[in-house]
Amino acid sequence: MSFTQHHFALFVSLAYIDLLTPGCTESDWIPFRNSCYLFSHDTMNWTKAKDYCEEKGALLLKIEQFVTNFAKPHDYWVGLTDQNTGQWRWADDTPYTMNREHWSPGQPDDWTEHGLGEGGEDCGQIAYNGMLNDAHCSTKMKYICEMQN
Repeated sequence: MSFTQHHFALFVSLAYIDLLTPGCTESDWIPFRNSCYLFSHDTMNWTKAKDYCEEKGALLLKIEQFVTNFAKPHDYWVGLTDQNTGQWRWADDTPYTMNREHWSPGQPDDWTEHGLGEGGEDCGQIAYNGMLNDAHCSTKMKYICEMQN
């Protein structure tokens, strides 16, 4: 079993022990506590991932209890951006309180030499190490949707 499969199995096991959430009607969605989660297999830029989640009645992941071990070792978009206001906010427009302990060292850095067009890195991701990072919003990567029940 690969590292990713192990963590996915752990997440699914936790969900089914006594935290089962009714209402996750699509097979790819994982019930956990009061929400359903989709860890995508496909990749999209941040805006398309946000729109996809919203079409499903969900939001890009808003991390309130910082649990990212289930995302390792992949990069996933989460619902964090500073592209409209210059201040980090969640996709539901609630403010984000900066906690550098949750970010990879030196992040967010708004790096502009990525070669991906204008602007810096304005969209948030959980990096392969389980820490937050800012990335250029046009980058295609997996994403996590959360649907609250």
